[in-house]
Amino acid sequence: MSDHPSSDTGSSVDAPVEKRVRKPRVSKTAAAATEEAGAQQSNLPLPTSSPAPEAPRAPQAPSRAADPAPAQTSSDGAHAGQAPSASHGGDTHGEPREGGQSQQQRFNQAQQQQNQTQGQNQGQNQNQNAGQNQQGQGGQGQGQNQQGQNQQGNRRDRFRNRRDRGPRDRFGNDGGMPSSDGNNEPFVARPHPAVPEGFPVYSLSDLKRMPAQKLLDIADQLNIQEGVARARKQDVIFALLKVLTRHGEGVAADGVLEILPDGFGFLRAAEASYLAGPDDTYISPSQIRRFDLRTGDHLSGRIRFPKDGERYFALSIVDTINGEPLEASKNKVLFENLTPLFPRRRFRLERGDGSTEDITGRILDLMAPQGKGQRALIVSPPKAGKTMMMQQVATAITTNHPEVHMIVLLIDERPEEVTEMQRTVRGEVISSTFDEPAARHVQVAEMVIERAKRLVEHKKDVVILLDSITRLARAYNNVVPSSGKVLTGGVDANALHRPKRFFGAARNVEEGGSLTIIATALVETGSKMDEVIYEEFKGTGNSEVHLNRRITEKRVYPAIDINRSGTRREDLLIEPELLQKIWILRKLLHPMDEIAAMEFLLDKMKTTKSNDEFFSSMKR
Repeated sequence: MSDHPSSDTGSSVDAPVEKRVRKPRVSKTAAAATEEAGAQQSNLPLPTSSPAPEAPRAPQAPSRAADPAPAQTSSDGAHAGQAPSASHGGDTHGEPREGGQSQQQRFNQAQQQQNQTQGQNQGQNQNQNAGQNQQGQGGQGQGQNQQGQNQQGNRRDRFRNRRDRGPRDRFGNDGGMPSSDGNNEPFVARPHPAVPEGFPVYSLSDLKRMPAQKLLDIADQLNIQEGVARARKQDVIFALLKVLTRHGEGVAADGVLEILPDGFGFLRAAEASYLAGPDDTYISPSQIRRFDLRTGDHLSGRIRFPKDGERYFALSIVDTINGEPLEASKNKVLFENLTPLFPRRRFRLERGDGSTEDITGRILDLMAPQGKGQRALIVSPPKAGKTMMMQQVATAITTNHPEVHMIVLLIDERPEEVTEMQRTVRGEVISSTFDEPAARHVQVAEMVIERAKRLVEHKKDVVILLDSITRLARAYNNVVPSSGKVLTGGVDANALHRPKRFFGAARNVEEGGSLTIIATALVETGSKMDEVIYEEFKGTGNSEVHLNRRITEKRVYPAIDINRSGTRREDLLIEPELLQKIWILRKLLHPMDEIAAMEFLLDKMKTTKSNDEFFSSMKR
């Protein structure tokens, strides 16, 4: 007798075989194991309700019981005679009942509380043990989508926390953020350092003027341990401001505004040579439009602590602009619209103390007098004493004319000369040493000239001592885009436009105020480019002082070539009686050699204490 009767007999044995192939069922043992595992993972109690009664079966059920195939196992490893109940495997239509669907939802909620790796493993186990019915797969897909969205949101939160915490961890984390390793462990917030009672009030300018060791001592008093040791001075100031701005009424700050192409600006410090740093104060575009601010304006006010997402301290209150109240800064005439004139007020470089340092100023008063608004050029070969002459001129101007705003600009110079100038001159010393890029030289020069223009608009007298304009022109030659036209010595045709505009800004203003620029130009350096730069600037100034190498080699200082030095329209600066005496002296020195003329003049100067006494001795 064959195991399977022919199809034409219409036997009911074929129906169960067809259903077993189409709709595989899950055994009671596998379903119970799945339910127990889900309850243990989600910490939920096992359902105590009695399973639902079996649904009425089709007439093929007796045929299955009489079928001699109970020894065969189904594809899922369970005996064919042990069909799962409706509560565990589904009814005859293959759809899960309500109890199975709620269990699936609880299982998905439990999976959301676990990490990503465990969630994926449990999802795979559920796919294998759920009977692969369509609705179960749909519910599980929704749970996995929801779990993936939650995990993606957690990753975004961790990334945002890590991004916000990046600059803060450098100076000590001050918030209760989760750890950066991705674990959801509780993070204990660190208390902010408190300002002790009686602690002195420091402004931002005070902090920037302090030496680095003093700043470290203040950080130790405020119990700031992280991010200050072996850090830059600007970073230490930033760490101090984070504590000082949280207490009291904030910190007073001031600086020179630099407006960036994006529309906002920062307050740069003259003590740092207008170098950008983390301790700079942010100025919003709305404040710039409200007060009609321009690059070079000096602002003072109070700063606040950065808000969420901000990296800089912002100026919350503006007190003064260029040392004047806010109302007085309005209706100012732009520098380019002011009327330039010849200098008419003379700088008195003679101090009258009879010292050897005073001889340089006395000779310049006679041979090349300097006035307010002068555009002077000191032409010097290397090692001719131009730096010493600049120091003596700066000291004489600040001593005899304390109302003048003095700015010493050192471009491409040695660091030790910068330190010496800072300790010698009473005024702003802005520097960019030779180890810095050309773009830094240009940025410093632009900030200085814009700062001077804003002061002249407020009718101030400003003096800029530039050392040297040759190296500034070299920096512009490296920065400006190439025009395709190269002059002799490798100078681009457009490279000298901006240094000429810098040097040409010196003028005496009819409306009040003046801008004086005394710059040095290098010659006899062996570079063809330096010669071309000097030739371009030779006729632009209205005063020239030439230093001679032959006089320097004989160790005679100052090594001034008297016959080649002079000032245009000196009759506007000197009284007619004194001018006649100077012309007689020039006629006396003209036939002499430059070395003999300088030695003769120095011998007469050393025996007298002033120029008036010198001319009195010449009469005798």
